Amino acid sequence: MSENTNENLQVKEAQVASTEKKPIRVGYIFLSIVPVAALVVIQSLAQMPFLVLAFVDLMKQSDITDPLELFTSSPEALAIFNEKYSLWAFLLYSVIGLIVFGLWYFKGFVKNKQKVKNSETFSVTGIIASVLVVVALQFAITAGFILAYKIFPNVMENYSQLMESAGIVNNVFLTVVYAIILGPIIEELCLRGLSYGYLEKSGIKPIFVILISGILFGIMHLNLVQGIYASVLGFILGYIRYKYRTVRFVALVHILFNIMGTYGNVLVSKLDLSEGVSLILGGVSLFVLVFALVLINRDKKSFKGEA
Repeated sequence: MSENTNENLQVKEAQVASTEKKPIRVGYIFLSIVPVAALVVIQSLAQMPFLVLAFVDLMKQSDITDPLELFTSSPEALAIFNEKYSLWAFLLYSVIGLIVFGLWYFKGFVKNKQKVKNSETFSVTGIIASVLVVVALQFAITAGFILAYKIFPNVMENYSQLMESAGIVNNVFLTVVYAIILGPIIEELCLRGLSYGYLEKSGIKPIFVILISGILFGIMHLNLVQGIYASVLGFILGYIRYKYRTVRFVALVHILFNIMGTYGNVLVSKLDLSEGVSLILGGVSLFVLVFALVLINRDKKSFKGEA
């Protein structure tokens, strides 16, 4: 009788221990911000010497000697930077970023840990669902932009000018190598690799890991409009990261999204769809997006834990 009582007590103690909440380690939450800050700093430092060269070229072209006049001529210097130096600046950032974040993620979250094989995560269902996510999200963003131009025309006009001054879309090589391939890989190592990993270590629920890493992804873009839709993209990429447990899969989805955003929108624009049709497609795309996320959740190779 006493033995049965002891066994029951042990079972109850084990059940209580399993239901006890693990303490949240706040330090890891703050640590998740560090990779994002590092990415912004690296990108800024990589551009700095080439911006200096652009100002030097401007001084030679216009014979400017007054520092104040040089400061007011920054748009002209930025144009020179975009034309002559943006390619080298972004390539330098890409090389440094891949080395820093690649080694950081490998040593912190890959080395001496059990590897997730491609065969354990990649599936036909996951690939189809990811393609649906990318296409649906692009149509939804397009519809969102149409509405935003109606409601906040000044904000959207400033955003358009900012994107034009970035100098990426004007260079085909830079668009393909950086914006489509290297940029997403670096960002995923930083956000869904390092920041996501530190948030997991903090002990908070997966839903908060996904939300916080998505918000950090939006903040990283340093402008309101891009930050909003980047956060939405970040939430979805975070969910895919949670379900398939690997940065590789998420990086491929991110690359596919940038391909769709760069060239898919060009093809859609040739259809010359009216704003009304675009808004309808945007609404339909929301249902497609939900359907795709359900497919991912039901995929046999996706993680079945509750977010």
